[in-house]
Amino acid sequence: MELKWTWLVIVLVVVTIAWILLWSFPSPLNRAPRNALPVAHAARLRRIPRYRTLAARRRVEMALRVAAVLVLIAGCILLSGRLVETKTHQAENTNRDIMLCLDVSGSMIDYDAQVVEEFQRITEGLEGERIGLTIWSGVAVTVFPLTDDYEFIVDQLDLATEKFNSYDYNYVAGTYLGDERASLVSDGLVSCVERFDRPDEERGRAVVLASDNDPQGEPIYTFDEAAQYAADRNVVVHGLGTPEMDYLPGSVEEFERAMKTTKGTFSVFGEDGTAASIVDQINTLEQARSKQPARTTILDRPGLGAALMGAGLLLVVAAGVRRKS
Repeated sequence: MELKWTWLVIVLVVVTIAWILLWSFPSPLNRAPRNALPVAHAARLRRIPRYRTLAARRRVEMALRVAAVLVLIAGCILLSGRLVETKTHQAENTNRDIMLCLDVSGSMIDYDAQVVEEFQRITEGLEGERIGLTIWSGVAVTVFPLTDDYEFIVDQLDLATEKFNSYDYNYVAGTYLGDERASLVSDGLVSCVERFDRPDEERGRAVVLASDNDPQGEPIYTFDEAAQYAADRNVVVHGLGTPEMDYLPGSVEEFERAMKTTKGTFSVFGEDGTAASIVDQINTLEQARSKQPARTTILDRPGLGAALMGAGLLLVVAAGVRRKS
């Protein structure tokens, strides 16, 4: 801590010392009162035990009053000089983005609500990251963009769970173009990768891709091309597949190969520890950190000065009461 107005403290201390010196030593300013009367044979009076007791008590009372006044003055000087504490804080942000990427095609209808619940468990294991949700089938629709408002994220995932459990097709209507194309996992992945903003910043980026890899229609990108598209942009993709993929020849292998291209992982939905495993993998992402400009905060600390003033005032009052008694 330091004094903001040191010059004022110095001036007040000098004035106080000057007052003490003038009061302590004989001078024309502190000569005896005009109404004082000379007393003969005062030495005999001073030898009386009762006089000595009263004189000693008087000296103690005067010392206490002087001490009380000095404590009060010290508190006033500290408050006048404004005792402050200076703190410098440099915030450091963890820049890591996770896009939840959900296949909402007809073949995923029995899994969507459960997948969103899995997404919720993944979200619960994260802290400080920005999270977004994109759903897709023939085309992709952003449910909510990347945000670090976790209360909003939880509300949106709860709403998605409710909509999928009630089979509310209006919730996913924007993902269909009216043609035969659906569950285009490769195009869906590219769309999710493109949802990452701030391309010029160094940020850890990951996609959690949930799909049964059962595309219907001709996609713009192949799965391998989409995976390379993500890898070229330093986006790690973690895949969540369905148990039915085992019945689709080459589906699991293609999914796993695509995830490896991005240095991500592949898990089958429903396996124990799937969410925890994905969280662990996301946590291994290099966390790009950005330092904000240092901020200096000046805090007033009047506590000491106020305490001294209070103590001095109490002593002055106590001395006055004692004198009257």
